[in-house]
Amino acid sequence: MIVVEVENVGGLIGKHKFEFSEGLNEVVAPNAAGKTSLVKAILAMYAPNTIPLEQLLNIDADEGYIKIVIDSREFIRRFKRVNGRVLEVESKPVIVSDRLKYVILDPYLGEVARRVVTQANADITDYLVKVFRLDEYEKMRESLREELDKLKSEENLLLKDVEELKKVSEERQKYEELKKDLEEELKKLRAISIERVRGLQDRIATLNRRLGEVSKRIEDLEKPEGIIATTAKAIDDARADLERYETMVREFYAIHENPEEELAKIKGEIDRTDSLIKKLENERREYLVGQDARIPVVHLAKATKASACPVCGKPIENPEEFWSRREVEVEDEVMKSKESIVKDYEVRIANANEKLKELWKELESLQKKYNEVREIVDVKLPSLKRRIEELERAFEHYKDEVARLKNERGLIEKELEELRKQLTEEERVAADRRAELERRLGEVEQHIRDLEEKIAKRSEAGRKLTEVREKIEKTSKELENVEKELYETLSRISDEFSRIASEVIKELGFTWIKGVRLYKREEKDPTTGMLKRVFDIRVIRKFPSGREYEQPIEVLSTSERTALALIAVLVGYRLKIIEEYQGVAPIIADEALVAFDPRRFDKVVSELSKYGKYVIITRLAEPEKTPTLTVIHK
Repeated sequence: MIVVEVENVGGLIGKHKFEFSEGLNEVVAPNAAGKTSLVKAILAMYAPNTIPLEQLLNIDADEGYIKIVIDSREFIRRFKRVNGRVLEVESKPVIVSDRLKYVILDPYLGEVARRVVTQANADITDYLVKVFRLDEYEKMRESLREELDKLKSEENLLLKDVEELKKVSEERQKYEELKKDLEEELKKLRAISIERVRGLQDRIATLNRRLGEVSKRIEDLEKPEGIIATTAKAIDDARADLERYETMVREFYAIHENPEEELAKIKGEIDRTDSLIKKLENERREYLVGQDARIPVVHLAKATKASACPVCGKPIENPEEFWSRREVEVEDEVMKSKESIVKDYEVRIANANEKLKELWKELESLQKKYNEVREIVDVKLPSLKRRIEELERAFEHYKDEVARLKNERGLIEKELEELRKQLTEEERVAADRRAELERRLGEVEQHIRDLEEKIAKRSEAGRKLTEVREKIEKTSKELENVEKELYETLSRISDEFSRIASEVIKELGFTWIKGVRLYKREEKDPTTGMLKRVFDIRVIRKFPSGREYEQPIEVLSTSERTALALIAVLVGYRLKIIEEYQGVAPIIADEALVAFDPRRFDKVVSELSKYGKYVIITRLAEPEKTPTLTVIHK
């Protein structure tokens, strides 16, 4: 038996419990009574990534859950609304697979039915991948697509750096041209210098150029957003991070003096609790078997009209009457005793399971914190300390450099003043002009050196960009090869799909459809921009005249597309798409997809029953006949 319990899921407000027995179960309800919500809840426990959390928790509820119990095994997903967002606070689905969503016969929740019936979309490529179990190709394809996305993101970031490099290079070019102009003007001034003062002017020019370089470097070091201020801020930030990490480590070890020992204790407690659950389950089973053993003894005594009790040997008067009465009493005693045993053990096992969940949470939480602390101690703290030492050394170096440059600037200015006194007024005017040009030239040359430093740093982005583009090309080619190999594999086995579809068509007695064909085509992938190969499902239609014609699904009526979706899903079942989940996963179908032709309903249900212990059919009912959601076992 599968028991489904929900609270505040979709349109099912409050707590609801539904029991599904082996065989056919009909979920009957009028519109807006919760049929779709129940199907979503079941699907969410078998294909967790299929239904968004926002669609599971009722819009007016703050918390809710879905619980499924299969042969005493409990699975649960619990939800809570926090700051307007729905979070999953407990997650233990029955299985984590997306196979089930493809074969649900529901025009909105079933992937194949939704595409074929509701959207008239013929592309069933990913369904074929699931049917023929080509998941390795799918994993490789997804992995390569993810890698390609990451590389393209990295490429975009590097392009920004390269664009910045281009701007810096353009600025450098402008300063190079300015430098050239200044040098040309200086060349003319030098040419007209008289021999007597040429030596003085050359020395003044050299000193002025150096003065420009020194002044520019001091400005770069001391300005508010300059090198010294930036380095000081980096030191403060690194020290704050160091203090934060050291506090985290202290606080952790203040609570957990010996985390290794604590983890070992929790693991030991988990093992003991797990053993207790198994022990309780075995005990329950043995007690139930022991209770059942009483009944055959009484049946045999009644059949043989035993004149003495087979257990204690006590003689019995009127055995026939005694054993008839005793048979009813024993059966009633056994039933009550079993109910009591089951109830008692259910409580004990549930408590143990709850304890086990809490232990696993505790273990996961502690292990996560311990791993973070070890990473801080072994990696982050040493790295930060080295970083602070490097920054402090750099800071002191920059301060020393400023002091040295200021001293040099003072000496240059003093020497320039002495040299200027040796010139006449006319020579001094010419020297001043030359000095101005030399100082400006020195500043320009220093700025060019700063720009060249930036270019050197960003030139690495250009090299990386080339590497990333080579990786993109390589990954794109790998993805293309995987797509091609997958396509070729599907091409080889598509005939098998068509052959089994013909068998299904024949068994269900469809006369208008002769067969199914998979049509191969190529289209551009909107994500990667590459050509991808897809398979569209088409029908080979048989007309009353005997003529056969291949038709795309766009021209089919809704009922014809419904039949096609049913055929495609049944092919998947025949190819054992969910064989490994046969004992736990129900087969779910909407009445609209199996009873659109009442003559075939029993055939379809019979076919579905071959592939699962539990078949659930949702059926629309009239409100006056069935006012609430009801499960009927047939």
